[in-house]
Amino acid sequence: MRALVFDTGSIISLVTNNLLWILPPLKKQFRGDFLISEAVKGEIIDHPLKTKKFKLEGLIIQDYLREGVFSMAKNIYSSKKTDELLNLANSCFNTRNHPVKIVDRAEIETLMIVLENKAAAMVIDERTLRLLIENPEKLQKVLESRLHTKMEINKRNVAKFREMTKYIKIIRSTELAYAAYKLDLLNKYITANKVLDKTLKKELLEGTLWALKLKGCSISSEEINEVLKMG
Repeated sequence: MRALVFDTGSIISLVTNNLLWILPPLKKQFRGDFLISEAVKGEIIDHPLKTKKFKLEGLIIQDYLREGVFSMAKNIYSSKKTDELLNLANSCFNTRNHPVKIVDRAEIETLMIVLENKAAAMVIDERTLRLLIENPEKLQKVLESRLHTKMEINKRNVAKFREMTKYIKIIRSTELAYAAYKLDLLNKYITANKVLDKTLKKELLEGTLWALKLKGCSISSEEINEVLKMG
């Protein structure tokens, strides 16, 4: 199945930067499905609609679901298997002989849907799960800095988790934004009087990437500079 599976954070990054509109043309270009789990729907639609602070964002995302930009993906794996993977992830690091919770159920459900559908990629802005899959040693340093304590790696559990997820490709909202930039979708922001100001192209890309970073996407300033070099 040709699909991208979205986690909560990536959608929030896009909607809070008024960039959710890039998804329909990107989906058309991708020629596949954009999937979300029930747990993600709960976090980005169901719960926000019960609040005042995030109700508008919830309504906007709900409309994209109703329009078919997003599709619901059911996790056909057993709840037991989901729990096993969740418990495995949350027992990869220990401090003072106690396991440290690093991911939540919504993230693992999204991960399970990627595995289940053999999806092209998982779209996730939060760095913890991405680093657990791609670079657990770096994650150890991040956790130690965040929690101000020494962190021990359970190498057996990390190896088992990485073996189960080794074919998963991770992308972020910034990669989607860059694709939109290359397709000239973002040009509408620099077309005063319907004239494209080419001198602002680099600023357009830089502003977009930093906006996403500052709203939650885990991308470093060094990575942003590398993307800017690619133009």
